[in-house]
Amino acid sequence: MDYPKKLNFKVDKIFGSQDVAITLYSGLTTFVGTNGSGKTQTLKALRNYLKNTIGVDKVRYLTSNRIGTMEQYRSKTDRFTYSADDFNVGDQKQKSVRHQIETANGDFFTMDERKDIYIKVAERLSVLFDRQIFLRWDAGNLKVYFEKSENPDEYPVTSEASGLVNIVAILAALFDESIEVLLIDELEVSLHPQLQSYLLREIKTVSAKYNKTIIISTHSAEMVECSNSKDLCNFVFFNGENLPLQISPKIPELNNQKLKEFLFRIGLIYKEAFFAKKILLIEGSSDMILCNYLSNRFNLNLDVAGSQIIPVEGKGQFPVIAKLFRMIGKEVCILTDLDGFTDDNTVIDLFSNLPEAIELANYQGLGKLQELIRSIKSTLNELIDSNKTAMECVYKEHPYWKNRDPDSDEKQVIRRSIVAMLFAKSDDTISTWPSSAEWKSIKTRLCTLFNILERLGCFILQRGAIESYYSHAANKTFDGKPSAAALEASLLEEDDIETVETQYADVIRALKFAALDKIVDESYALKKELLSELALVIGVLNEQTTESSLISVIKQAKGNSKSLFTYHILHEPSRIGVEVILQSAIIDVKGFPFKIFKGDNVNQVVEQTIKS
Repeated sequence: MDYPKKLNFKVDKIFGSQDVAITLYSGLTTFVGTNGSGKTQTLKALRNYLKNTIGVDKVRYLTSNRIGTMEQYRSKTDRFTYSADDFNVGDQKQKSVRHQIETANGDFFTMDERKDIYIKVAERLSVLFDRQIFLRWDAGNLKVYFEKSENPDEYPVTSEASGLVNIVAILAALFDESIEVLLIDELEVSLHPQLQSYLLREIKTVSAKYNKTIIISTHSAEMVECSNSKDLCNFVFFNGENLPLQISPKIPELNNQKLKEFLFRIGLIYKEAFFAKKILLIEGSSDMILCNYLSNRFNLNLDVAGSQIIPVEGKGQFPVIAKLFRMIGKEVCILTDLDGFTDDNTVIDLFSNLPEAIELANYQGLGKLQELIRSIKSTLNELIDSNKTAMECVYKEHPYWKNRDPDSDEKQVIRRSIVAMLFAKSDDTISTWPSSAEWKSIKTRLCTLFNILERLGCFILQRGAIESYYSHAANKTFDGKPSAAALEASLLEEDDIETVETQYADVIRALKFAALDKIVDESYALKKELLSELALVIGVLNEQTTESSLISVIKQAKGNSKSLFTYHILHEPSRIGVEVILQSAIIDVKGFPFKIFKGDNVNQVVEQTIKS
């Protein structure tokens, strides 16, 4: 669909004879409003309008009750008792109208019909939620089963959490590229905040990648995300009986700098951290902007891991907030400016006193980690005192010194600046410093200590503050200005991912610590699917084989499920083989098309060729 797209239709039950005018400015449009303000009825009216103008099977609507008919197998809904094992999605006739079914049943049929969509959904369930999903036909009806990774016993879909069923339905509809417009009522149903955040990110990715138009209604603040003023135009605001309102991108107010800064800050408030498993405390708005950007750029899935980033205005709040979340059973990690280490031990003592710290200290031949910290800081202070004059040209180069408060402790500022310069400069540059051997030695000891602290969850911005890492925005101030951080994040988009990873390595390590340690890899599932056919294809291949006969052999072995692959027979001097082509526009793998010949090691060729 081309944007902007103006839509005019009627919602008789809510707005009577008045025309409702909505403009789609991007792939995602969000309906926002209170209960009873007309969001659902407008979404249904829009469904009917789009089906008439675009096509019945090109528009899909998911109701807020996506559990649908399976609810009676999950809850006591009438005087009868329904066994969870008896539930089925439906038969072949229902499958033929799967796009018109407005509950999860239609999406289970989609996964059965489309092996590539099944792979995309199943891989995410496996990696992100430790679930396996199985679709089976039983007496002409489709049944759905799940299995937890730690428990091999299968159980019916009606015994699975409703949130997971909702995730499956929405992901299957998202990845079905034959659906041009997807409308979802109350996207957040049964999903905790971190899963809502994950799903919103998937929606934005899919809408951009497959040019899919997605329209959602929501009551959740997690679904309201504004990274810039133009994003406001993608929201439709409902206010009872009044016609819904929408902001035009042409109004001059959207260019107001204060509005832009407010929109960056509005996403930085404390979220529903009590739902999280792990908390990453950071310093202020600028850190939050860069952490959010880097987390999305590197696809770290903090939300699915149950992690929450919380900005703390001033490191003095770290102890009380860390202790609070630890008391309620949360794992806490911290990303602090360098002065959180150089000035005192308040922050690092939150970790150096942990039981795990004793074991790590023992590897260094020490009873406690505090002994290593005291020893390093003592040596560092002596080295600074004896080289203060000689090191002026070094420490006066750092923003810590350049932007110091006139009333600040000079010795404290010098210590911050010199340690920051140790990590900002290369070893070759340090070799030119006075007493270079001693500076290299203390840097090595600091690296050892920082590595230990990171294993405990304490991460230090070794170059100073977050501004010290900027490669585009001005880094001469340490005021934590969100506008500079926003500019830096926007300009980092122009850099290749390796450059960003090198520049922000200290930050990325902290984010990875807080994130899921597994990644979505569709190549693994696809290779299994390919090997189930390719070994058979190569096995029967001879000079008389035709491409149609290969299709028949695969159907005989695998049933009526349509293959994801096309095989073109190759005749070359003294050998015969096939060219393998992937018939899917949505599987994210590399290596297709490729050639393989009779006598080749099928497993080896597939493993070496197909990559994520």
